[in-house]
Amino acid sequence: MRKMAFDFSKNDIFIDTDKKLNKKERDFLEVIRERYKGKNEKYIVFTEKELKSIVKDRGLIEDFLDKFSKRRIHLKLIEKDEEIFFSSFPIFDFYMRNREEYRLYISRSLKSLKESGIFDDIDLLLILLFKDKKSFQLYLAMIKNRNQGGFLISRDQLKELLGVGQENYERFYDFEKTILKPALEDINQLTKYNIDYKKIKNSDGFTSKIMEIEFVFSHKLSLILAEEIDRLLLPLRDRVDSISTVSKVIEEALLKEGVEFVRNNLYHLDKGISGSLDEAICLALKENQNMDHQEKYILVSKTVDIFSNRFIFESRLYKELLKCKFYYNYNFLKALRNMKVGETLEYKDERHKINILYLDKGRESTIEIYKTVEDATGEKK
Repeated sequence: MRKMAFDFSKNDIFIDTDKKLNKKERDFLEVIRERYKGKNEKYIVFTEKELKSIVKDRGLIEDFLDKFSKRRIHLKLIEKDEEIFFSSFPIFDFYMRNREEYRLYISRSLKSLKESGIFDDIDLLLILLFKDKKSFQLYLAMIKNRNQGGFLISRDQLKELLGVGQENYERFYDFEKTILKPALEDINQLTKYNIDYKKIKNSDGFTSKIMEIEFVFSHKLSLILAEEIDRLLLPLRDRVDSISTVSKVIEEALLKEGVEFVRNNLYHLDKGISGSLDEAICLALKENQNMDHQEKYILVSKTVDIFSNRFIFESRLYKELLKCKFYYNYNFLKALRNMKVGETLEYKDERHKINILYLDKGRESTIEIYKTVEDATGEKK
């Protein structure tokens, strides 16, 4: 699908639902957001026990899902005060129940919008979890200025931004307590950013009036990202001219696409390329496209069996992995520990791809192990 040209630094976006979400719906949406990792997922799996913990009553699960599926999201994009795009769609199209397992099929519209590029920077499902529209307006202002790490805004402009009339909250203390702090708490709790502010007065006097507010924000993963960037750059550092430029490109790709995407695209960069790698790295990551020589995988081991418990399943998994010379690392173990019953785990590194599905109660589980063509055949592609 062709990328939509929409610059959030110059334009505005408005997102709303046809009715405010209640607590059950917010709890449910929060779990959906945690499990919906992007545009490639077709459905999300819930057990009956999980849904029951949200709905509180087994007999009302289907009623709850029916009502929730009718909730619509309204999206509007504004350019120079003119509406240039509008869409209305549900979060999921339909659901299926098989014994004690529910599958919720993600809305095709949501997937399509993800592919369009509109939500490279904006997490739509997160926005719906904000308790107030004012939180979203402040969040959008932060996104527009995130490359600068902050922005300065006058008191009157901030009121206008958050939809508060100038005649309201004459004392900044009241505005701060009732409007500003709840919005900041919303953003700090739900998003991947930490945001804070400083009050700037018109003079140094105790009774001086607050005229401007300076917002400062940082990514919660900044330190972790810095360590990961160092690890990724280490084998390529001698062939990079501008470490700062390339580090920024890698950071953006890590935030948007994840570690595996970056690692896979950097793995072969030094093969067949002479001289500096700066341009090749930017092409592979900044433009968000896979390298032409990205590895293809061959299935080398498949296990379909019934396991009486998870311990026996994982013992068999480790045995099959060792046969294929996969020495599981921290990232894989962490993903395995977080994998729930009925949830498919997909893991990739430079040489392996692993698909795992564990099912209990006499149902068949699956272990699929793939190797790259080069590793599986010992020959170059």
